[in-house]
Amino acid sequence: MSRWFVWLCLFPAWCMAITVKPDAPEIYVVKKGDTLWDISSLYLDQPWQWPELWRHNSQIKNPHLIYPGDELRLEWGADGQPTLVMNRTEEPKTTIKLSPSGKRIDKSATAIPVLPWTVVQPFIENGLVMSEEEYQALPKLLGDYDGSIRYASGDMVVGEFGDTGQDMLLLRQQGTIRDMHDNVIGVQVRHVADASLLPTEQERLMLVNLHDANFEAVQGDRIGARSLLQQGQDLELQAVGDVRGHIIGNLREHNMMGKLDIVVLDLGEQDGILAGSVMGIYLPGPKLDTSDTPDYAESDTWLFGLAENENVVTAPPLKVGELVVFRVFENTSYGLIVKASNIIKRGALVAHP
Repeated sequence: MSRWFVWLCLFPAWCMAITVKPDAPEIYVVKKGDTLWDISSLYLDQPWQWPELWRHNSQIKNPHLIYPGDELRLEWGADGQPTLVMNRTEEPKTTIKLSPSGKRIDKSATAIPVLPWTVVQPFIENGLVMSEEEYQALPKLLGDYDGSIRYASGDMVVGEFGDTGQDMLLLRQQGTIRDMHDNVIGVQVRHVADASLLPTEQERLMLVNLHDANFEAVQGDRIGARSLLQQGQDLELQAVGDVRGHIIGNLREHNMMGKLDIVVLDLGEQDGILAGSVMGIYLPGPKLDTSDTPDYAESDTWLFGLAENENVVTAPPLKVGELVVFRVFENTSYGLIVKASNIIKRGALVAHP
């Protein structure tokens, strides 16, 4: 067996080879600003399989806890299998769990993140997806006593009556999520501000005290409980199994997407998708007419609606990138494109990497 392969048994029934790149560095010193994905990409063609390189390393209890200044050495055992060994001159003062919250305890003791959280953190802390019916049912912001139409932190605004509390959210619909058949599967909702609610003598109204605003509030914004906003969670990178779906949009509303763009998938909890799922991105194969004069075929391959055209074939999908899912909802999820060799558009396929 070549020394560039190590076998990872994920299930008793099958194993798959992990490839260590021929130009992988023998020694690498972790720098501030590195991410686990960046470093693992130096060693592996499949970066999410990073923990396997640590399997014989008794120094590290958690391969996701790596710190700036740590020296990584690629060594080879007597069996020809590679192992990453870490040389740490001193233990971090504080050990923390890898978390997307971006909590800072001690810069020298902060583990490097899996992904560039400066990109995904706003969507972890301030964005969510809910059904159109759920959003429309939330009480609305109506107006203030000065006749204003925009409001900021410190303003007292009148709203429709709902659940009262000191820890509430002001929310706004940012966009509509549609599947590949143009069916609405949810709405993207933005966290506009925090709010405290006070009851009034009128049963249908309450006072809304705005604070810590991320954006200006406007009439029609919705009021909801903080529990609607999911908390960030630790990521365990893992390749998805036999799951297929599509990229159905992105949060910047661009027609073309690339590396480090946030995309929306038509896969969610009901499909078994978890935060940390790694998926390949594939360009759908074109439909080709194999008759005497080859040409691109129409998307409708049915002849007069009665029989399939035997001359039309569909080319296999072409892999053009990879993404990591970092936020999951019931029937949709957010992913970060971590690799792209081509322009990616709505309708791109996602499946096992």
